[in-house]
Amino acid sequence: MSEAKMFRGFGFDLMPGEGGGNVIATVNGAVSQKLGGGIGVFENCSIPWTVTYDEMLFGIDGTMRIVVGDDVHDMGPGDIMWLPEGTELIYEADEKATFFFAVAPAANSPSGSKTDVHPAVTPRKKA
Repeated sequence: MSEAKMFRGFGFDLMPGEGGGNVIATVNGAVSQKLGGGIGVFENCSIPWTVTYDEMLFGIDGTMRIVVGDDVHDMGPGDIMWLPEGTELIYEADEKATFFFAVAPAANSPSGSKTDVHPAVTPRKKA
């Protein structure tokens, strides 16, 4: 039997935490040792970071900026951002911006390496 899991992303508390960010890795070390991912929110923040993993972001709501050197990427709903391992950047948001993220390898990511267990949705059976 497959170990496939589905999570209701909008059932999580997506309030920005201290520092203006909050990420909830629903797929983390408790689910996969290879891939991590989940949903996050940034608001009123400027967070310098160096990714130690490959990361993909998908904008859901609002607009955020990813500053890489002299380049500014404005990411809004429907936009996809690829960040290769080793990228030095700054995540910035003036207003609330919600996004999906995926990281690999999960063990190299602070959120992906966690082992928090999030409730999965029970699948229905075929009729």
